[in-house]
Amino acid sequence: MDMDGDWSLPRPNTLFKVNSRPAGTSLSKKSSIATTFSSLATPVVAEAVQRAKELSTKTDVEGFHQLRVAFRKLRALYWAYSPYLGEEATAQATEELKRLAAVAGGTRDWDIARDLLDTAQKSGASIEPLVAAAREKRAQAVVHSQTMIRSDEVEAFLNDALLRAQTTLQSRCNDLPIRAFAEKRVRLAQRTLQKRSRYAARSETTHEEDLHDVRKAGKKLRYLLEFFQPVIKGGHGRTIKELTSVQNKLGQFNDIAASETLIRSASFDEVPPEVVQASLQWLETQKCRRMRAASRRVRAISGGDGRASARG
Repeated sequence: MDMDGDWSLPRPNTLFKVNSRPAGTSLSKKSSIATTFSSLATPVVAEAVQRAKELSTKTDVEGFHQLRVAFRKLRALYWAYSPYLGEEATAQATEELKRLAAVAGGTRDWDIARDLLDTAQKSGASIEPLVAAAREKRAQAVVHSQTMIRSDEVEAFLNDALLRAQTTLQSRCNDLPIRAFAEKRVRLAQRTLQKRSRYAARSETTHEEDLHDVRKAGKKLRYLLEFFQPVIKGGHGRTIKELTSVQNKLGQFNDIAASETLIRSASFDEVPPEVVQASLQWLETQKCRRMRAASRRVRAISGGDGRASARG
């Protein structure tokens, strides 16, 4: 569920308790749907709040990346529980989580673009002015992220959203066991991945948007398997490992495509147009190579049996 927009950040009267215990430690096959949501969401919220606090003073690459990942994991969790949370509540929460992830991702995107431009320069491309400009863009993105992601507001939003979700689930499915529900949601995520993989692989010419759709579907499935692994049938460690491998290949392509879009849309007043063009030509060449590699992996996972498709 991908939506844009803002959700107001009210401060709840009662805070949703967070702690740092690992996800899944209190999960069992006899747990209820309502209690597992709390168990799974709590450590992710704790990490997101901690990351947001750290980024008020730190600007490390990994910090912004992990904050964005935490927001994405929470979106996947809201999707999983949406049949009981309801469409409106799910939409409101995922809308704001997507916005926060995008703000955190602004710095990360310039980190990736800057690293790619460094590689281009080392390979012989004469783009030093653009490399320097990308460093400045990254610095500006840090300021924007720190301004827009205030840890106290993030904590208030997450506490309020999760308290509402927990209250809703306790009233609707407090006594319903988790196992069948979790397996059903995982199967739906698997079918979505299989459908998108086959769609992307059916043509000789793979489109960027199709690969992006496969990447998002695979990411959602991996997060759900990581969340629900303690309560669903069968061992899924290998599946998660293979999903991660495919995601890495798709991620390498996405980094190139996103950086190309970022540079095309940015304004570089102090950089000669021919320098920008040289960087775009290098990125285009690299994008084609990585797109072919990503397409091969997608075709491989789209043509096998049900388990192969699930692994992709």
